[in-house]
Amino acid sequence: ISTMTNNHIPPDVRLRNLFEKGSAVDVHKNIPIRRYFRSCQELIRMAGVYFDEKNFENSYVFYAKFIVLSFEKLKTHPEFNNVPASEKLANKRSLKIAFERAEKLKPALKKKYEEEYKIYLANKKKQEILAKQEEEKRKKTEENERIRKEEEKKKEEEEQMNAFVREQKRKELELERLAIEAEFAEKAKIDDDVPLVPTSFAPPPPVVNQIPAKPDPTPLTQPAIPTYDRALKPPSTDLSLTQSKNQYGLRTILSPADLPQKFMALVHTNTARNIETCGVLFGKLANEVFVLTHVLIPHQKGAPDSCDTTREEDMWDFQDQYNGICLGWIHTHPSQTAFLSSVDMHTHYPYQCLMPESVAIVCSGKFNETGYFMLDPGRGMNEIGNCRKHGFHPHPTTPPLFESCDHVKTSTAHSIQLIDWR
Repeated sequence: ISTMTNNHIPPDVRLRNLFEKGSAVDVHKNIPIRRYFRSCQELIRMAGVYFDEKNFENSYVFYAKFIVLSFEKLKTHPEFNNVPASEKLANKRSLKIAFERAEKLKPALKKKYEEEYKIYLANKKKQEILAKQEEEKRKKTEENERIRKEEEKKKEEEEQMNAFVREQKRKELELERLAIEAEFAEKAKIDDDVPLVPTSFAPPPPVVNQIPAKPDPTPLTQPAIPTYDRALKPPSTDLSLTQSKNQYGLRTILSPADLPQKFMALVHTNTARNIETCGVLFGKLANEVFVLTHVLIPHQKGAPDSCDTTREEDMWDFQDQYNGICLGWIHTHPSQTAFLSSVDMHTHYPYQCLMPESVAIVCSGKFNETGYFMLDPGRGMNEIGNCRKHGFHPHPTTPPLFESCDHVKTSTAHSIQLIDWR
């Protein structure tokens, strides 16, 4: 959640928007109620992690999700009355903690938002003053330019007038010279032998075809056209390093690079017998990044093209003891490529519904390949969520309902622990 991009919103409205963001949770009747109770515990854990990291906005959002889900939405699930009283009691205790934390966070967040809003208003006022100064500067520049052009035009007109006067005077002098020349020529015809005027005083011969050319008007001085080098344009500012880089804005999951090899080595007996094996992925949250730390291989029944877990309550007990967050599952395809079948997509749906970052890792034994998959958040989740069919059945494949995860990154700096309960 960005802390500064919304600082233009009044603090009360911003706080209300944050709670509404946390309230945007739905309960799907086809997901077992026990899975929602596990999800509630994970929400509490993540809210606590964010609280300890002083990421109060995210902490408030996850506490709000937990409160709305526990206090309101879970009661609408048809299986709510079947939940053991002990789980309801544990959830009630967590609800009390969530309310207390949320109430502590509200004034702290409001104070923070008020300070940011105050800074925003001050910056806005500065920007308005700067904008006004820039406008005045622009108008002054335009006025100076107008005056300069008027002066240039006036100067040009004066030069043109002076050139016209000079040309008129030159013409008058030329006419006068020609008149004198003509007069002497006429007198010379009277007595060719006796010059009327001594040679030394004779007028100069007429100048033919040497009339000075009309001076060109002074050309207009055009202002130089400004130029700029596009290569000097500054590069755009990078996005914040804390912002998610994947296409759906999901938090990153770091998966140990040797996880597929370790898992395949542990279940090679089943793979050799063409029997699928599955495990559940658990991890920790720190600084907006999940790290896979444990793979639990629970009690299960495998077949060549499917695998079903049993005694899930033991798996949730393990999660409580470890205090981990469920981040998806891993399973093998002994004789097929790495992809999600219709059964796999239905299996993955509850994981992704309760935790959008959940990943389905598929390891192909025959083709020696590994895929990190998720359902398309729009079309895939809608299609599978509204499907009530069981077993293998066709789904649209163009485009596929699942895709590779770009928020899952392999890491050689982390290790994975595998626990086999089979």
